[in-house]
Amino acid sequence: MNHFEYVSKSKYMPVKKELIKIINQVQDELREQFTFDYKFIGSSSRNMITYDPKTNKGYDFDINIEVNDFDEYYSAKELKEILINTFNQVIKLTYPYASCQNNTRVFTIKVYEENPCCINIIALRSPKIEYSCDFAIVNTINDYQQEYIRFNKNTHEYSWQMQCKGYLLSKKEAYIKKNKLTNELRKIYLDKKNFNTNPNKKSRALYAEAVNELYNTHH
Repeated sequence: MNHFEYVSKSKYMPVKKELIKIINQVQDELREQFTFDYKFIGSSSRNMITYDPKTNKGYDFDINIEVNDFDEYYSAKELKEILINTFNQVIKLTYPYASCQNNTRVFTIKVYEENPCCINIIALRSPKIEYSCDFAIVNTINDYQQEYIRFNKNTHEYSWQMQCKGYLLSKKEAYIKKNKLTNELRKIYLDKKNFNTNPNKKSRALYAEAVNELYNTHH
């Protein structure tokens, strides 16, 4: 069994505001090259951020970045590298985040509980993450599909890859909200996270299960 619990709004909201400030500074730095929009997705967009205090992972945010490059002037590699480099320039000045990690689907910034200003953290044990944020660079195709920049760590190649935009839950979520079932949804979702034994099942899938289960029970 896991030990997930919800992060209080008073705890995560200052971090969310700080992330918005960082993004705005990056937007200002890149304005002469390109502009971009951003959107909080997943648990942070639903005010349902969780973390397991028994682990060293902390809590996290997920943000989609959509670049306004209509003429496709920049390659996938250029876009991701420009964004990573600019985020690094911004956060190293006044923010406690370690340098961006370039991952397959996203790039990530993290704050560590011990020596958070250190960029290269070296320790015999894994450092404990206080909180982090994953940024995915996406392009919306239609209501159902997006493409994202994928980084192949083995070949160091970048490419646009198609992905499903997400679960179609808006009508069911509206029903749950209208009928004041949000607290029940929060309980079901948390239970599913705590009793999940499949490491490959992500939070978004557990959330979709919770929404469908609650909707089918009451509708």
